Amino acid sequence: MARRKRFTKADILEAAFQIVREKGMEHLTARAIAQELKSSTMPIYSSVSSIREVAEAVVKRAWRVLQDFQSRSVSGDAFIDMGLGYVLFSKEEKYLFKCIHDDAYAAINTRCSELSFESHLKKLETNPLFAHLSREISEKIMFHGFLFSHGFASLLNSGISTHLRTLNSEQAIIDLFKEAAAFSWLGMKSAIE
Repeated sequence: MARRKRFTKADILEAAFQIVREKGMEHLTARAIAQELKSSTMPIYSSVSSIREVAEAVVKRAWRVLQDFQSRSVSGDAFIDMGLGYVLFSKEEKYLFKCIHDDAYAAINTRCSELSFESHLKKLETNPLFAHLSREISEKIMFHGFLFSHGFASLLNSGISTHLRTLNSEQAIIDLFKEAAAFSWLGMKSAIE
């Protein structure tokens, strides 16, 4: 009799993450995970309490991937890099971007978003442009930056950007984002003064 292969919970969560990353949350099922592991569904059901538990773990991991993108130094300015990381995440991780905005996981996504916002505000305390600003003004700047970044990210994630010649490469996206950030800073500076 052939010996059955055992899978850890980590193996199951990794398989689930890869399914969502490549195909989207709507394709996450016990059967899909079993196919990814070349197994039956039995080891999945004996390792996790529900597919919902697996999906929630995937959502949390998607947020960690976003954090990695936002921590990359692309422009040399931490504020710009946070927004740019969000935009590039939406382009390179299309299904994970959708995952962190899925209403089915609103509680997790809201909590992760709040933690992310606080983390970014803390990081910007050392930025010379933010050092002299009140928390209220810093929050407004962060919120406006998020609105711009989210709109840009949604545009890229939707696929419509393939029709816009100026966004045909990562460098074009970076350049456009930096230009928009410079205009935004000029406007905020004049509003504060």
